[in-house]
Amino acid sequence: MMDQGTQQTKWDSPKFMIDCVLANGSTQLEADGCVLECEEDGHKLTTPDHLRVGDTVNVQLWLEGEEAFIDIRLAVVTRVHNHWITVEVIRVSPNDRIRLKQFIHTPTAMHIEEPALIDHLLIRA
Repeated sequence: MMDQGTQQTKWDSPKFMIDCVLANGSTQLEADGCVLECEEDGHKLTTPDHLRVGDTVNVQLWLEGEEAFIDIRLAVVTRVHNHWITVEVIRVSPNDRIRLKQFIHTPTAMHIEEPALIDHLLIRA
């Protein structure tokens, strides 16, 4: 196995972060939020049209009634259409993945036969 050392790639530090709240976790995860551009001294609010398919992003996904967000450390933008952004989740901690699965499998969501796809997230920004 090769050691990558401290070499950084575009995968290590995405230029954008999406801060959002889970709005619907039925068959597809949907969230409402905003796009932030990462700068040296913090984050600046921006619009979804700055994103391109293939861009990597960090996602802070807040769950209703929870104090800590789901930290999606790496996701890839797969579609941008008007104010909707679709991302594919690449890297999330096992604990956060379990929390998300538990949240979307609450009794109110039990009547749905199809499990929610937790590797894809649709965000309205």
